[in-house]
Amino acid sequence: ECTHCPAGRFQPERGQSSCISCATGGYCDSAETCGGGFTPCKAGAYNDQQGRSSPDDCQPCRRGTFSPTTGANSSETCSSCRAGTFANETGQSECTDCPAGSYSNSGSHSCDECDVGYYSANPG
Repeated sequence: ECTHCPAGRFQPERGQSSCISCATGGYCDSAETCGGGFTPCKAGAYNDQQGRSSPDDCQPCRRGTFSPTTGANSSETCSSCRAGTFANETGQSECTDCPAGSYSNSGSHSCDECDVGYYSANPG
């Protein structure tokens, strides 16, 4: 009798006697929906643990950071937004330019208006 691989494990080949633990960078929710394999974390998230079985196992990058990488396996892929940009929510795949008349420091999750006597003509 053949047994389905449990969530967090998969077997992409026929005729095998065991299942493989899902790699870091994604998850396997079940053999049927996963197609016998692996679903990578979306850009803006990462999974640094093997054998995970849910999209919730993909951890979002924190506010002020972003990651354009799909299937990331480490929080190290989450980079700080550069000065003049921000990420006001977790799980961002890119940072947003600050509007004209405002600024931000590196790693910001918001922009600040320029003080009296100062200006910023360009976005970012």
